[in-house]
Amino acid sequence: MATLVKDRNLYYAQFYDAHKQPQRKKIPLKTRYKDVAIKLYRDLERKHSLGLFDAWSGFDATASDLPLSKNSRLGDVLSYYITQKSREDWRDRTTKDTTYVLRAFERVVGSEKPISCLCASDFNDYINREGIAFATRHSDRTKLKPFAKWCVHHKLLRMNLSDVKVYNFQQEQKEVVSYLTHSEVATLKQVIRDKVQGDIARGYQSKSRNALWLIDLIDWQRWSGMRISETLSLTPRSFNTETWDITIGSATFTTKSKRKQVLPIGRVKPLRELAERLLNECATIDTPLFGHSDSKRTSRTFKKYVRLALPEREDIHLHSLRHTCCIELLRNGVPIYTVQRWMRHSSVQTTQNYADLLNSDVGEQVGKVLCN
Repeated sequence: MATLVKDRNLYYAQFYDAHKQPQRKKIPLKTRYKDVAIKLYRDLERKHSLGLFDAWSGFDATASDLPLSKNSRLGDVLSYYITQKSREDWRDRTTKDTTYVLRAFERVVGSEKPISCLCASDFNDYINREGIAFATRHSDRTKLKPFAKWCVHHKLLRMNLSDVKVYNFQQEQKEVVSYLTHSEVATLKQVIRDKVQGDIARGYQSKSRNALWLIDLIDWQRWSGMRISETLSLTPRSFNTETWDITIGSATFTTKSKRKQVLPIGRVKPLRELAERLLNECATIDTPLFGHSDSKRTSRTFKKYVRLALPEREDIHLHSLRHTCCIELLRNGVPIYTVQRWMRHSSVQTTQNYADLLNSDVGEQVGKVLCN
């Protein structure tokens, strides 16, 4: 018999047996996230009921040495890695997206290749393949580099992880924080209006179903700073219309931090007014706030209009609106710790990265003030 207990922000599986000393034995689950702890706790409880695990002796029939070696095939290592990470750590969406990239990498490199034969060039050749946008290259690296790190940690592979890089014209390129100015947002919204009106006149879009909803989405993203997956998961259930707090996270959506989060919009007038209007348009309590739930399809539609309105801004994508929110708050003097809480960054250092970006135009801003 076992129970899940929490002590100093960490979770434990506590087993009880009246015939043993001590009668209660706590096994650290090494996580502070409840949903992850529940998975690990249930797995231990299942193994205990089958006689495969004993909390007092430390016996674990399934915790033998890693069933892989340096000679293991890449395909086998990937299968084990994906299974373990999806059980212990990854959200469902993370599992789906990461598995897609890892399996594509496997097809290019070869499933039969021994894991110890992998080198940085295998990762770099895949990440920096021809015709792939920088944002996609960076996204692929964020999925492949942790796999390489895991292999190095388990001594399946010897490699310098710093050699896994994103290149642009044969030079390493760091991720650029892309954001929109007020004029660019206005231009983008006007192009969407004009294009939709033209399409409706030609019969390409209908009056009842068209892309005008993107304008509300753009405003919501640049004011709330939410991630697009969080926004598209919102329903009327997410809103407390008495306090105007938004609960991010539900039974069907897990946040990046794996915890429910709250965004208070009661005193953010434009955001609250937009929320009130959108809530009035929802047919049921479970209707998506924006009527859409597919983030990839939404991103493609957004990118289509960005290319029409701002053809020189190929770096702009939906996540850029989150950057825009953070930059604007800092630029207008909101304290960095307040911005961190609004953006729900796990560390103030993440917010500081945006503040450092503003140093590039600090002279311009000071000059405007002193010249007036």
